[in-house]
This record gives sequence, structure tokens and C-alpha cells, in this order.
Amino acid sequence: METSGTYANLPLHFSKAGRACPVLCLGGGTPHKPVVLGATGHALHEATVCAEYLQGRGLPAQDILKEVSSYDTVGNGYFALTIHAIPAAWRRCSVVTSSFHMPRSRAIFETCFRLGGQSLYDAREHFSLDFHAVLDDKAFAPDVLRARQLKEQQSLETWREDTAKFTRLQDLHAWLHSTHLCYSVLRQGGFGVKDPLGRGMTEEVLASY
Repeated sequence: METSGTYANLPLHFSKAGRACPVLCLGGGTPHKPVVLGATGHALHEATVCAEYLQGRGLPAQDILKEVSSYDTVGNGYFALTIHAIPAAWRRCSVVTSSFHMPRSRAIFETCFRLGGQSLYDAREHFSLDFHAVLDDKAFAPDVLRARQLKEQQSLETWREDTAKFTRLQDLHAWLHSTHLCYSVLRQGGFGVKDPLGRGMTEEVLASY
């Protein structure tokens, strides 16, 4: 999640009724870069850094939640649903991410939450999602941004192919934990290995993580 300014400049933090809504920071890390260690020598999760950023800009700690099980965007969507949205009985969620990342993020979150709604509540539209993209201006060098945009497009096509026949949350769960690099025991030997499947993880793409 990218924000700027102070607590008063976080309009997504409030519902239409004016009540504070929790802000969920997502991510444990990435398989593409070594884990970052904090001052105590422990893993510094992406969600923890995000939470510190928000607190530094005035958002109270009690209004921030974390999810540190995910190591990619698919995990972001799946664990946001299963760790938070379902047990907390959320119905409406806003997803905030970078513009280059939004098309794939939207496809993933819509699929995860649609499958969750269908499987658990017999209603594909049980969850209402809206999406807010943050501008990519000056985030990366132009060649890095172009490389990442291409990688995002390729990954989006792969996601659509892999999940086209899923009709239940169980389908997603089985696929995630049997075939996905970040979550399958069968593939854990490839975690952290540079471009294990030869899918174009160039130096320019790596620079965007």
C-alpha cells in the first residue's frame, strides 16, 4: 500500500458513515530477493515496513492489520481473504497498489474473493471490491518500469490460464499449495533460485522488487 501525507490524508481509511476502517498491510516478502533483517536479526516483513510507514504518517497502530504469510500477489489475495476478510466478516474492501501492478492485482483479488463468496456464502458477489491505483511516476527508471510492465502482463495471462476452470475456493487452495513456487512443499527447493522456470526474471525486472 502506498500513501503520503498524514492520517487526515487517508480518505480510504473511512467508510461512508465516517467510521474508521482497518487498513490491512499485505506481504511477508518475495522469492526474488533475500529476506531483509531488522535490528534484532529477525525477518522484516513487507507488511511490517508498511505498518511502520503508516504509523509514521499518523495512522494509529490499532487501526492497522498485517498479513505476513504471502510472498507474491496471489498470496496477497488468497491470505487477505482467508486470514482477514472471512473471519472478520468483511463485505467491502478497497485494494490499493501501484498502477503497473493493478491489472494483475485486480484479476487475482476478484478471483479469490469471488471463489470465497461462491464457496462459503453461495454468492459470487458476496464481497464488494474497489481498486485504487497509485501513480508510477519516478518509482523506477524507465527501462525497469517497462520490463516490469511486460512481466506483469505475462503473469496476468498465466494467472488467467491457471485459474480459468476454478469454481470453488477449494480449487484455488489445492492449486496454490500443490503447484505454486511460494507455497508448495514440492517446489520449495526452487524458492529463492533466480528465474527457476526461465520466465524472464531479468535484472531490470528484479530491480522492481
